[in-house]
Amino acid sequence: MTSYLKSGLRAAFAQPFATIILFVYQMGWSILLYKLVQGVLVPLMHRFPGGEQPKEALQVFLAESQFQLMKTDLSHSYLWWLGALLALRMLLTPVLSSGVYYSLTHSEQNAGYRFFRGIKVLTLPFLLAYIARIALTLLPLIWLLPKAQTTLAHSTSYEQAALQLLPWFIGMLVYGFLLHLLFMYVQFALAGHLGVLSTVITFIRYSFPIVGLALLLLLSSGLLAGLTITATYLWAGLVALIIYQLFPLFHIFLQIWAITSQFKLLSAKLNG
Repeated sequence: MTSYLKSGLRAAFAQPFATIILFVYQMGWSILLYKLVQGVLVPLMHRFPGGEQPKEALQVFLAESQFQLMKTDLSHSYLWWLGALLALRMLLTPVLSSGVYYSLTHSEQNAGYRFFRGIKVLTLPFLLAYIARIALTLLPLIWLLPKAQTTLAHSTSYEQAALQLLPWFIGMLVYGFLLHLLFMYVQFALAGHLGVLSTVITFIRYSFPIVGLALLLLLSSGLLAGLTITATYLWAGLVALIIYQLFPLFHIFLQIWAITSQFKLLSAKLNG
């Protein structure tokens, strides 16, 4: 396990171009969402009754807001915007993944060239794999949504319903996590021309070290987030601001490290 982490770390350091591209993408996406939310919330907060207003003013505000949402088309434009952004995000995810995975499996080529070469060559198969992963992720909802409705209908409180549905929710998280790992290996096969079937068989045979490695790096990501939050509280000021601004870059590097470590594990098992 340690050898895969070390070799994966070296491979991650060899992907500075992909790391910077993903960092710029995340920053641009965050700014876009911030501006969208700001455009919605700021005018709304200007009309929100202050603390010195009577309680009836808040009730009138809530009643008016409910009427605007339910009886008018005020929310339609915002819903269309959210739908368009979600579709754009779903389109860009496999595009960027194709560049990252091609860069990893063709490390002998120039960094910038191999990233954009991967986008050109692998976007379509990666998009199909992404659609298949989303479909398989949502498939259990065919059974879970009716079960959730039945549970809510026969529960005396929302807390009781939540406790009954909690195991199913945890099961969905585990299922989604395993699907994420499986399709990571499928993308390795597509990018490196390894053979999808043989790669899936390798994933099944060595599922325990694969999951263990993924959990270890997931824990590292959570630890980094915790340390960042703690540091911003302990060192308020310029240091906290710098740490907070650098956190997305470190988080993206950990994501790259998780991918490279899994690829090193796969390469070792295939060559072994």
